Amino acid sequence: MGFEERRQFPRFPCRFPASAEGPRGPVRGHCTDLSVGGLFIEGITLSKDSLTTVKIEFPSGPVSFQAQVRRVITEGNKGTGLQFMRLEPQQLVVLQRFAKS
Repeated sequence: MGFEERRQFPRFPCRFPASAEGPRGPVRGHCTDLSVGGLFIEGITLSKDSLTTVKIEFPSGPVSFQAQVRRVITEGNKGTGLQFMRLEPQQLVVLQRFAKS
């Protein structure tokens, strides 16, 4: 039995510097896939179900989001999958611009 894809929004590959607030301050990695519903940050691990502030360094400038940790990968390409919480209209515009093929 394999992993069942349950995402509402498709994610698209990208490579933007990103950081998230961890228990001891900001941790840095790279956003490697993105959608209007969430993202994956490679190189960091956070506690599952925790809430955090994520900052993505888009070419047009940094944007911060509130997100909840949904998946944590600790082996191989370690990282954290996050789901965006409430999005403001201007945040959605940026996501729609960069979360496309």
